[in-house]
Amino acid sequence: MSFISDYCKQIIRPPRRTYSTQQLGPKLRFIQSVPIIREDFEFTSRQLKLQASYFISESVHHRCLIYLHCNASCRLEGLQYVDRLLATGVNLCIFDFAGCGLSEGKYITMGTYESEDVKELMNYIECRFGKVDEFILWGRSMGAVTALMLSQDPRITTYIADSAFTQLRTVVEELGQQKFGCFSFMINGFMPFLRSKIINEAQFDIDQVSPLNYVGIQSNSKRFYFLAGKTDQLIHPRHSQMLYERCKSYKRLELCDGNHNTTRQVETLDKISKFINLLQLDLPFNADYSNKCSKYFQEAQQCLNSYRMQQQEQEEQLKEYVKQLERKSILKSYQQQQRDLSDLEQYLE
Repeated sequence: MSFISDYCKQIIRPPRRTYSTQQLGPKLRFIQSVPIIREDFEFTSRQLKLQASYFISESVHHRCLIYLHCNASCRLEGLQYVDRLLATGVNLCIFDFAGCGLSEGKYITMGTYESEDVKELMNYIECRFGKVDEFILWGRSMGAVTALMLSQDPRITTYIADSAFTQLRTVVEELGQQKFGCFSFMINGFMPFLRSKIINEAQFDIDQVSPLNYVGIQSNSKRFYFLAGKTDQLIHPRHSQMLYERCKSYKRLELCDGNHNTTRQVETLDKISKFINLLQLDLPFNADYSNKCSKYFQEAQQCLNSYRMQQQEQEEQLKEYVKQLERKSILKSYQQQQRDLSDLEQYLE
């Protein structure tokens, strides 16, 4: 049935967002005179090559926030948070889920295998960039679901879940009801076929994708920030409300203005930034991070020194240029007035 195939495609194969790596911006930038280095890398998970970028700054600690994009997006989605996070001493990692952006893969799995990929990414970051003192996950839509499905990972302390759903099957049914209106009763009849097709093509079961089953963990070392748009027609905000109520750890809930794809307001982002830094950990100096990333910081310092030298040279050239212009202007003025040029010697030396 073409209807089932189309519906299946919407779930497991949304349009892939492609882009150029130039859109990631400069490899070196400065925030409050602090150099920020972007290191692009490739890591492997499930025999798929996934593309990622890590924004790092020199610090005595290693706090890492991994941003998890929504289902029809890519790592560019997380770029908007670079300055905000690095200014507070939190490194940012963005990557393309399998089947998205520049990463390999044919299908997305709405958090099922994406959560396994995040674990591999965390392992890679610690291996290459040094032991991480604190992992933070910030996800939107499918990314939020992925984050919540990792609620029991002891390495993660903070979860920002923007527009997460409670159960994938529930969302599929709700969207079907919106689309078919008075014929929505047909959805229940189609669901077994849709479920079977997704299992056969993407090897995951929509009945098993249920963040509601993961957030019930009670932990003094974890905190959750649930967020949803008040006018979200794709994933109703009641999903975030239900997740919030099920969660037994430290938690907050914000229903903000906007829909599923609305850019969050600055006030909301400020609240999230404060929430991320709410738990002030008494962390020792992270020698592993300092040692493994020293080469990046040294390169950044060399670039900064080179930039300053170029700026100084340009300033000297500009001063000389202005001086020559002034000299020519004075000479021209004297010549026009037919005055004795010997009077100018003291000024033009």
